[in-house]
Amino acid sequence: MNILYENRYDTDDKMLSEYVHKVLCKRIYFMGAVFAPIAFIMIGITMMKKDYIQVAVFGVCLFILIFTILITPPLTIRQLKESNKRLLNGKDPEAVIQFGDNIKINQGTFSLTMEYNQILKIYELKHSYVLMFAKSSGIILDPAGFTIGDFNSFKEFIKAKTA
Repeated sequence: MNILYENRYDTDDKMLSEYVHKVLCKRIYFMGAVFAPIAFIMIGITMMKKDYIQVAVFGVCLFILIFTILITPPLTIRQLKESNKRLLNGKDPEAVIQFGDNIKINQGTFSLTMEYNQILKIYELKHSYVLMFAKSSGIILDPAGFTIGDFNSFKEFIKAKTA
């Protein structure tokens, strides 16, 4: 395989946290932003009508929404770290992602090869660049971690390959 781009990095908490908050939990935040105000307004309306059973129901709904929004990201981060440790036998080796005829990912004993047409969405974040190949699975790249090629030309390359 002729390697056109190579990205190497050690996973850090900033990249993982950003991936969870801005990619994986994006829908939870959106749903919370929509339904929390509705629940809050309904609490006010039912309070004015003195329907305290409905106030309690909407209050519990609001509590569950806020609790879910607050607890899901840290739990997701912890779950990702635990699954990585199991997958990599408790080690934290350098991730090596190579781009040529296809995408090859190596991290310790873990190896995966993917085709460009499997990439569904691309996220450009502050500390990372994410190539999503499923709703909740993606390839995280470090913009400063390119050892072959550079980040700016890679962005053009990957957009052309996934278009």
